[in-house]
Parts: sequence; C-alpha cells; structure tokens
Amino acid sequence: MRKITLSFLAIVGLLNVACTQEAETTPAATSAKVTTGSTTTLATTPKKFLFDATKAETAGNADWILDADSTNPQRIPTPAQSGITATTPESYWRGGLSSWGVALAKLGHTVETLPSGTAITYGGTGVQDLKNYDVYVVTEPNIRFTAAEKTAILRFVQNGGGLFIIGNHNGADRNNDGYDAVKVWNDLMSTNTVKTNPFGFTFNAVNISETTTNRLSATTDPILNGSQGVVSNLKFSAGSTLSLNTTANTTVKGLIWRSTSTQGTTNVMCASATFGTGRVFAICDSSPADDGTGTPGDTLYPGWTELVSHSRLHMNASLWLAKL
Repeated sequence: MRKITLSFLAIVGLLNVACTQEAETTPAATSAKVTTGSTTTLATTPKKFLFDATKAETAGNADWILDADSTNPQRIPTPAQSGITATTPESYWRGGLSSWGVALAKLGHTVETLPSGTAITYGGTGVQDLKNYDVYVVTEPNIRFTAAEKTAILRFVQNGGGLFIIGNHNGADRNNDGYDAVKVWNDLMSTNTVKTNPFGFTFNAVNISETTTNRLSATTDPILNGSQGVVSNLKFSAGSTLSLNTTANTTVKGLIWRSTSTQGTTNVMCASATFGTGRVFAICDSSPADDGTGTPGDTLYPGWTELVSHSRLHMNASLWLAKL
C-alpha cells in the first residue's frame, strides 16, 4: 500500500465518542490535519465509520471487510485500534478494506464492522444503530436490503449521515441469489417508501475496465482536491457506470467519467450528492478500494496501491461524508 504517511506523528488515543447525525449538531472541522514545522497534529473532530458486513460482502472471492480474523467479521477489529501509530502497516488487520480502515484510524477516527446477522436500523436503541455513526460504508452488497433497512439507510442520510456506496460490474452475483451490487443499489433507490431515486443516480448494467484522467476540472471540489491529496486518475478493473438525474436530485454531480466521454450525465464512474442534510458518494467498482489482502484462498486485487489516486479518492470522500 502507498500509505498516507503522517510524518513524525504521535497518534493520540482513539476516542470512542458517540455522535449524532443531525446536521445542526455535527461539529465541523476546519481541516483534516494541520502541519506545523515537522510535526503533523490532528485537527479533526474524531468521527465514527461503520463498515457493513451484512450483505454477503465475503461471498466468493470478495473480502470487503476490515478484518478477516473470523468467518463472521467481529464488530471491533483486532488488534485494538489504540495500537495504531503513524508507521503501522496495513497488515495490522487482515481484510480487503484493512488499508482503508488503518488509514482512517491513523487520522484519529474510529472504525467498526456491522457483522452479518446484525440489523440495519436507524433511530433505535441498539449499540450499532446508524444514529451512533457519522458514515456508513457499504461495499458491493450482494443481498437486497429489506424494506425496513431501506428506510433506515435513507433516513440516516436524510438526517445528516454520510453514505459511502460502492458497486461493481454487471453480473457479479457472488452468492448466486439473483442480485449483484448493481441490482441491489438500484432496488434501494427505486423501491422504497422515502423517495424514488433520492440521490439522483442509477447504476448501469455494464462491465468496463479502463484507466481515465477525465475528472471534474473544478479545483475546489473537496473529494478530488481534499486534504489527503489531489485525485488525478481512476482505474476500473471490471466495474459499471452511473447515469445521473438532476431532476430527481438537483445536487448530484459527476466527478470522474470514462476516458472518452463528455462530462455529462452518462458514463459517470463516481459521483456525489446531498440528500436532506446528509451526503452520499458512489463509485462503481470495488477494485480501487481492495488492498489485496484478506481471507487466505481468496483471489483479491491490490487496487488501493495500484494508483496513488485510489487511496486519496476514498479518504477524501470519507472525510467529506463525515463533514470534515
């Protein structure tokens, strides 16, 4: 992994702070970090990130989890996050998304897993109810969300939460239930009781592989030009695309397009939007987040380190979703 290195940083103890998702009460941070001389000091309000493992994220060769210590990933990755320092390697945890999780922990944030069999709820009393987190990350789900889960996810975003959506190519039905990530995400957005197409985009049933530099030119976009670095390119290794609908959601915005496409509402490879007081980021391939490690025997792909822009994109988007 090309690590996001914080020079000579003494990592502070991680704070397990309960949070609210209401925009009015979410503290804003001025930057992700402040550098003074040769020392980088954390300047963010610690945020809580929840990575989903309830939708067959480990089916087949997939390993879209922080830590693969057990068959069903546990809520708290082990070893403890408090042991992570500026020089901790990605191998501290073993999962396809461990590089991402370690990088967030190095910035002082907290990461958890929602284990298989745990309900996706919002506004309830459970310790892993979505109201207790700032950002919910769902990587290539292979099981449909229930009606109650759809409502929970959309209300979470509507009331100030951040949703990180990762899809994949058409036909990636790893558990053979008839639903791949393209269908699962489109089902959430087309069949719910909150709002049809709430985020203003749909996934296309395609399979593309290419590297593109066709990114939004605006230098003020916080996802493409965030504190973790400038995102200059993106590589898909079997992914899909988005079509945008600015009538359904006037805030939806394409960020990176296919290499030969105009910067319009089609052939979009990743996009952002707001919904209510919350935020959404979507990318149409899981490969850029994959760090190549995980359960022994799985065939994984080192996308996180393949292009330096991959880690920057995911980290900038994570912090934007957390309103940092």
